[in-house]
Amino acid sequence: MHKWRLFTLLLLTVGISLSACGRKEAPQISTGDEKPQINNLRDQVVGNVLELKFTLTGMAKGVGFHVDRTQIDPYCHCPGFWRRFYDRPALPVQVGVESKRLIKLKNDTVEYLFRIRAYDIDGNLGPWSHAIHAKGVDLSR
Repeated sequence: MHKWRLFTLLLLTVGISLSACGRKEAPQISTGDEKPQINNLRDQVVGNVLELKFTLTGMAKGVGFHVDRTQIDPYCHCPGFWRRFYDRPALPVQVGVESKRLIKLKNDTVEYLFRIRAYDIDGNLGPWSHAIHAKGVDLSR
């Protein structure tokens, strides 16, 4: 009888862990409009500044963007948890116009990862960009 309880507990644990897979963000409401997008994303590090240039597309009522950041762990060389770094509100004047965001890299010993995505005024989210690696330089040399 004890073996069956252990077996049942094991099956429940496996079932719960398998059911936790999948999408980890709120469901999106489809309005039929164009999905917000980051287009023509270009990045470069100049000194201790990461420069992001891109064009926002989506509904004419307004599109904004989120920038998330994490650090690369120096021991395992893997990314940490993503955290919101910057949020520009959705505005109509940003649609179809090239935008620029300058991000100061405060440290030359830490490697950062950034990602960016667009969202519209109705809360629809576009896809995340690729991970952007950035590390400052020691300007005293």
